[in-house]
Amino acid sequence: MKLNLLSRYRTQLMGVAILWVMFFHSHLPTEFSGILDFFKKMGYGGVDIFMLVSGFGVYYSISKDGSTKNFYFRRAIRILPYYLPIVLIVTIIANIAGIWKPIAFFYNLTTLGFWLNVGLMNIYDWFIPALISIYLFTPLFYKFFKINKTISTLVVILGAYIFSYLSVGTFDYLYNFTFRIPLYVMGFWLADYLKNHKDYKLSKNMISLITVIFIFGILLLCYLYYFTSVFSIYGNYLLPFIFITLPLCVYLCYIFSLFPNYKFPILTFLGSHSLTLFIFHEKILFYCSLFIKTILSDIIAFIVTVILAYYWQKFVDRIIERYMLKKNKQTI
Repeated sequence: MKLNLLSRYRTQLMGVAILWVMFFHSHLPTEFSGILDFFKKMGYGGVDIFMLVSGFGVYYSISKDGSTKNFYFRRAIRILPYYLPIVLIVTIIANIAGIWKPIAFFYNLTTLGFWLNVGLMNIYDWFIPALISIYLFTPLFYKFFKINKTISTLVVILGAYIFSYLSVGTFDYLYNFTFRIPLYVMGFWLADYLKNHKDYKLSKNMISLITVIFIFGILLLCYLYYFTSVFSIYGNYLLPFIFITLPLCVYLCYIFSLFPNYKFPILTFLGSHSLTLFIFHEKILFYCSLFIKTILSDIIAFIVTVILAYYWQKFVDRIIERYMLKKNKQTI
């Protein structure tokens, strides 16, 4: 099993991640099956996959030329044109409907609502603001990373956990972000390792170790969820995924590799549209549930989300392509 499968099937991993997150956000009834219900409730683990894969991809972006300016530009153009117009439209609708107050324009368009702890029900989302902030600090991390890769990675991982556990009662609303920083820098470190060891093949001992770590993570998750009363506090619901996420991604990529001629079109589509799917889905699901109180609301929300995500991404892609073409001509 080669580690570079993580790079080859990155889009498909994102497809799995967004599908899991959308399942988590849905109102689909799963109580009839204990396993399915557990799988749905753990759907926030898709975000952990996103963070690992994002760190992986961002490394290749920033290591192209090492330019902080170019990195910021590439990240901004990758997110903001798709995100901000939809946030503006939804905020206008929510104000007209009386769901949000006018201050929501400031909270959402600056992405500061998450950091000011105004409550998740009063902002568009938390993930994009968190992602933007981690991108802002990535060039600084990269400078230390180039000096000593392993130590800088370990310092950030330990720092994130220490801050998280010391911030109980003060910044614990940031847990969704701080507990996932380690996965981001792990993805960063892995990308660098693969860049220098392109044909690295996992040994039997390494595969065994990954398997043990994965099983430990699953057992820890089940123990905290089923046998303790502290699952939802102190970030305990997030902690097991530091052990689960990487092995899960490795296993998924290995399964994908067993079908070398199959392109996994559904996962590829979902993965390549994961950002716009995330931007649309939860809000469309919310508005559908206001008018339809059955499983039909989830079905309609999913279909509408896929259609809007596809055409919105296609529309914005064309605008960006024209802008970049014009920009390149001016440079020449």
